[in-house]
Amino acid sequence: MNLRDLLLEINEETKLINSPDFEVNVANAVSLPSLDDSDITFENFDDLEKSAKIVETCVLYIDMRQSTELSLEHKPRTLTKLYSSFIRGAIKCARQFDGKVRNIIGDRVMVLFDPKDCFKNAVNSAILLNTFSTYVLNRHFRNNLVRCGIGIDHGQMLAAKTGTVKRGTDSSEYKSLVWLGRPANVASKLCDLANKRFSRTKVQVGQYYPYIDKWHWSEHELEEFFDGLELTYSPPMIAQFKEPYSNILGFFKILASVNYSPILMTKRVYDGFRKSPPPDESVTKKWWKPRNVRVAGYSGIVYEGSVIFKSAERLT
Repeated sequence: MNLRDLLLEINEETKLINSPDFEVNVANAVSLPSLDDSDITFENFDDLEKSAKIVETCVLYIDMRQSTELSLEHKPRTLTKLYSSFIRGAIKCARQFDGKVRNIIGDRVMVLFDPKDCFKNAVNSAILLNTFSTYVLNRHFRNNLVRCGIGIDHGQMLAAKTGTVKRGTDSSEYKSLVWLGRPANVASKLCDLANKRFSRTKVQVGQYYPYIDKWHWSEHELEEFFDGLELTYSPPMIAQFKEPYSNILGFFKILASVNYSPILMTKRVYDGFRKSPPPDESVTKKWWKPRNVRVAGYSGIVYEGSVIFKSAERLT
């Protein structure tokens, strides 16, 4: 097929999928769908329809910190052993609490859970994954070099089949069950923050109000401050601040170090976990600490912790 014919074919399929006549049937799921679910279908261009499912549950992501640096530092054989150990261990830990792995991309693993008991299973999976990372993986690959971050959120997730049906040995590579929804994005962003240290630049702004002869100092994130500035230029090219910064007489930067624990979960996940009977020891002993976090799709309280299972202390 030449390029023109290929593009015409793709254009026609795209036109059909996005036409008003093409139906997408969405059903609610009581258990977690898989790629083999016959009620979730690929595009049917004869009947102009496809089917998907929605499930309300917890989404967990785990990945290794500094994976790029690890890739550069280790030899191919060592790197293969590291990734093999990490993925196998992560899968086994997730299965222990009925977690189902739904995506593996490099050093990042996505785990979902059946709606029933999803809060308890998701958090316990996170604790076990943190235990595995800290007390097993690190033991065999230089202590404190291998670290993992874990993020969890809860909400509605849409499961849809994407790709195309293809015959041959690599047919499975052309098909995928994609998970779409805010919880996946939020859990992924929390995973990005977890078990990391950031240097945050803040700005202390001094504004003088002559009519009351008083200084007012306020603290801003660096980007937030400069995004809010509006400058005018008048001869001889002297910068002047517009409102609300017209009376700024001085400002200086503050560098602050911000640390995040290995496990981060949204308040909704924590509240669901806290209500799960019987009360978990990590809740009753207040090992989870609240803090304000803002990531794409979520702004508010998250709970963080570095909780592990005590059985790890007996490992030799």
